[in-house]
Amino acid sequence: MRIQHIAAGLALCALASCSKQISINPLSFDVQADSASYNAASLTTFSFSGKPNNITFFSGEIGKRFEFKNRVTADNGIPQLKFSSALNAGAQPNSLALMVSSNYTPSSDPAAIGAATWTDISSRAAWATSGTAVASGAVDLSDMANAGKPVYIAFKYKVAAGAIQDKWTITGVSLRNVLPDGTAYTIDTLPTFTTVTNYGNTTNLPGWAGQAVANTYKWTLSAANLVIAGATTAAAATAPAEAWAITGPINLKTVTPDLGTVIQNMSDNVQIMKYSYAKPGTYTATFLASNVNVDGMNSITKNLAISIK
Repeated sequence: MRIQHIAAGLALCALASCSKQISINPLSFDVQADSASYNAASLTTFSFSGKPNNITFFSGEIGKRFEFKNRVTADNGIPQLKFSSALNAGAQPNSLALMVSSNYTPSSDPAAIGAATWTDISSRAAWATSGTAVASGAVDLSDMANAGKPVYIAFKYKVAAGAIQDKWTITGVSLRNVLPDGTAYTIDTLPTFTTVTNYGNTTNLPGWAGQAVANTYKWTLSAANLVIAGATTAAAATAPAEAWAITGPINLKTVTPDLGTVIQNMSDNVQIMKYSYAKPGTYTATFLASNVNVDGMNSITKNLAISIK
């Protein structure tokens, strides 16, 4: 019996030993600049003291601001959709519409389009009346953003039988979230599968899909344009046609998080860093230093005000 007690005690000791956390090295770090004011394009010199495992640098420039490193949405922006249209053939009225839905469910079944609730916002855009491309203007979608739901945006093509069925070309599609500070984040564009770069940082976009609802005519989707054409003669237009080009889901408040630059990791020992600011302004340079192991992390931030003339 005593042997069992000893064995149990040894097992408990081993368990306690295995569960003991590895302590993180004490963190000591500071940074200084050789001046508080510089000329644009000159080199700013930062000197470090202490030996953290990692140092990440946020210059304070747009796209590189520490306070926005975790920001993925912004409530104070204005989502603006822009595109150009050209009517290359046909003259049927109201054959193309701009639609928005917050309850569409993507499906290969065209019935899903009819099952969703769509809002026609065609009146917010300018449209071509001939083969000459016409810019839509900035289509404000703020009311859609304020609803707090992701949306789907679509071009709806619908033509009747018995007449040449219109051909439309859509180019230059962009949807941006424009913020009061002048920054504008692209959250959708034309390619069916793509990424874009907002202020040096890459983000994925939702892409487009085409769906025929009536007849067999479909949108042709490419990085250059969206094109739809029905029957090219009245004799061939024996039946009506309907086809949709849809993108989404889109959070209209989306922005791309700012990123820092790793200037030191555990294998380095950086003591001096030089950096050049291209534009005049006042910037908050932030250095995030950390010690890390498998059980956790200690971190500290240091901020320096940098004036560029």
